[in-house]
Formats: sequence, structure tokens, C-alpha cells
Amino acid sequence: MIKKSIILKVLNILLWICIGSGLSFLLISAIVKEKAAVCKNIEITFLDEKLINMIEKNEVYNSLWPTQLKESPIGRPVAAFNLFELEKQLGKNPWIQKADIYFDNQQNLHVDIKQKNPVARVFTPDGNSFYLDNQYGLLPLKTTDHIVLPVFTNFYINPLGMNKLDSALVERVVSLSNYILNDPFWLAQLESVYIRPDNSFELTPQVGEHTIDLGQRDDWEPMFKKLKLLYKKFNTEKSWARYSVINLQFKDQIVCERSGVQMITADSSLTNTIQSDSSNTVQSILKTSIIKNINPSKK
Repeated sequence: MIKKSIILKVLNILLWICIGSGLSFLLISAIVKEKAAVCKNIEITFLDEKLINMIEKNEVYNSLWPTQLKESPIGRPVAAFNLFELEKQLGKNPWIQKADIYFDNQQNLHVDIKQKNPVARVFTPDGNSFYLDNQYGLLPLKTTDHIVLPVFTNFYINPLGMNKLDSALVERVVSLSNYILNDPFWLAQLESVYIRPDNSFELTPQVGEHTIDLGQRDDWEPMFKKLKLLYKKFNTEKSWARYSVINLQFKDQIVCERSGVQMITADSSLTNTIQSDSSNTVQSILKTSIIKNINPSKK
């Protein structure tokens, strides 16, 4: 019995030695194989192809491996790649929000790019221009620009020294721009948005000689819904030339100023004001409008 017990212990020890040796062999083999593995291919992917591509794949590639480097990354040992440093290098590109770089089991190097999304183009009073993204960040122009975005002029804010009011204005710019981008009619109809010193918005349309005063409101949906109905009415009557200003800054009212008429404070004896109607028909919009037809000679 004693000999049998000793034999079992010896066999148990030998078994564990074999297991340990096998694991060590597999581990060493894996390490050797990993060191011997080389990069077989590079796959650059933009994660959201629906967005506007402001970056080309060759731009990403050249950022990681400049053309002056003679050695191609393909064929280099996988262990020679510092993936963290490569991601850090791509992070310097102002158009890249996030980059993930990794190898798959077939030694293909994946470069997954999440781009920043421009939503508005702005012009400063001194003529400089850049883009704004959804995170209220500034993006530089590129020589390959070919995108259609809402345009905002007189953007006087210094991005390096924004105060609370400036931040609120940037939020309104991005909010209005997103609304316009989501409506093909207004994206095609509006030429630019002028930012007044009091942070109110004045729209210039592509068609007609009038301007559209939004004031400091930010409830875009009801404003533009009523404006679209008014547009349909004007198109039917071919009466665009009559008006120089369409004022939407008053809630539940549209104030139209006739062309050639000096803007003065509305007088109840000279205007026809009818209380607002909650329905969204053309008739209700016209009822809630104040049409100014004041003769300057009678001031």
C-alpha cells in the first residue's frame, strides 16, 4: 500500500510537470509567433459613412506614415507598432474626434476613424471663416471643401475668450443650423444668417429681396412652420416684391413690412391685428399677420 501511494504521488508530480512544460512550450511558441508576425494589411475605416467625409484615407495614412519614410508599415513586425502613439498622432488632426487602432487575428492593422461633423460655416467681421461642429468646436477650412452648410455672418465671438452669453449664442447657431440641415426646403431657400450685435438673427433668402427677422427666439419649429405657410401664400399670389421684411420675433404673429416703407412702431390705427389662431392653415397665418402699409409722408 505504501509503495502504491508513493507511485501515485510520483505520477501526479510527473503529470503536473508535463502540464507545466506543455503550457510553457505553448506560451513560448505564442511569444515567438507573435514576434515573428508581421503586418499583412492596413484597413482604414470611417465609422459613419453617412457623415460628410472631410478626411481622405490617404490623408490618414500619410499622417501615420509620412511619404518621406521609405519603409512601408506592411511587412513590419507587429511588435514594432506602438498603437498608442499612432492614435495620439491621429488625435492631432482637428477633424478627427476619435481613432481606434488595433490588430486582428490575421495581423491586419485596423484604423477606425470617428470624424467631427461640421454643421455650420461662419464668417467673422474681418472676413475669416471656419466651421462649427455639434460640440460647438471650431474646425478649419480645407482646400477640398465641397459641402453645403448653413452660412452665418458677423460671427464676432473670440473662441479663446468666450463668456456665458457667447456660449449661448454658439449654441443657438448650432441649433438653428441643425434645424435647417434637417429641412431640405430651408437648406435650399436660405442664403445666409446675419448675427446682429444683440445676438438676434436676420435671414437672407435665395429668392426675393426681403429679409427674415427671427429676433432672439430659438423655437424654430413653430416659426418656420408658419413661415413656410406664408411662403406658399406669397408664391400663389406672386406678391414677394411687396415686402422688404418678414418679422417673426413676436410669438404668434408675423409682421410684414412693405417695400419702400420706413420701419416705425406699429400704431393700432394703422395696422390690422387679429389674435392668433392655434391651427396651422394658411388662413390662420394670414389672420395673425400684421401687414404694415404706412406712408412715410404722413409721419
